[in-house]
Amino acid sequence: METKEKKKDRKKILVILLLLITAIAVGVTVWALFFRDTTPVLAPDYAPVEEEENAEDIENEEDTEKMEADEGGGAVSMSYQKNVTISLANQTAALMFQNPSKSVNDMVLQLIIVSADGTETVIAQSGTIHPGKQVDELALLDGAAQLSEGTYNGKFNILYYDPDTGEKAIVNGSIEGIEISVTP
Repeated sequence: METKEKKKDRKKILVILLLLITAIAVGVTVWALFFRDTTPVLAPDYAPVEEEENAEDIENEEDTEKMEADEGGGAVSMSYQKNVTISLANQTAALMFQNPSKSVNDMVLQLIIVSADGTETVIAQSGTIHPGKQVDELALLDGAAQLSEGTYNGKFNILYYDPDTGEKAIVNGSIEGIEISVTP
């Protein structure tokens, strides 16, 4: 049988353990609310009014006939390369992304770093890319300077917009396996 002293000792240990768990929970909550960077770049509901400043016409485009799309729907075609080079000195990302003339929708391109734990960070976002345009360079978003020299896993998010209303499409695209090389 347990003595009264052993029961009191167990209760004291239990109370101390519960107080310690509570203190840890409060500490994590304070960190999550005040010290963690939780400012993701949100996809706009309507296409940006400004066109992408680095967008250029696609030269030597062969097929310029628009794709067929149901009323209220969309159809897109795109060409891209899976290698992106970031210059920290210029604060730019060099890439190749095209929205061919046969596409029906406007696009906005997001360049995203995917960390080992699956966290996604948008480091660059284009303005509107109309059909028949291509982008070879994007300006990095503020805060992307926390990158350091090396190679990162990344992806493209492609947001589709109705060219007449500017309204965001329900379905968007994602291209995984983008290799992002960061240079000083």
